[in-house]
Amino acid sequence: MGGVVGGGADPRTRLITTLLASRSLSQSVFDPWPDEPEEPNPESRWGDPERDLPRIPTPSVEEKDVDPKILETFWRSVILANVALFGLSLGPMLVFFRGQWLWGAAAVALGAVAGLRVYHHYRAFQRRHGDEADGTEPPERNA
Repeated sequence: MGGVVGGGADPRTRLITTLLASRSLSQSVFDPWPDEPEEPNPESRWGDPERDLPRIPTPSVEEKDVDPKILETFWRSVILANVALFGLSLGPMLVFFRGQWLWGAAAVALGAVAGLRVYHHYRAFQRRHGDEADGTEPPERNA
């Protein structure tokens, strides 16, 4: 049966008691070996990234200085592109891994529609603002 620490105690209990009394357990367990080789630092081959990497200049245009229509088109396109990427990647995984054809097809359809909307926003933006940089008049379109 369980004994009290002393003469008739379990040998493991005496060893632990001796280690704790003579020296702290963490020091005795985690002391390095005297003949252990020095480990190389794997990050030393890359140098100091704070000093070595090129600096990226900050834009001189504030967000409040951008035309609100351009800013709205940009953020709408970013969100729709994320939805398109999500739907077009999740849909095939639902079909292949789980056999959920209905949900997979719906996700692919949603992603495709979102991708088409991004393309539509891009083309509309190009029609409105693309020719302004050239300084030429946009061609007349028959609508």
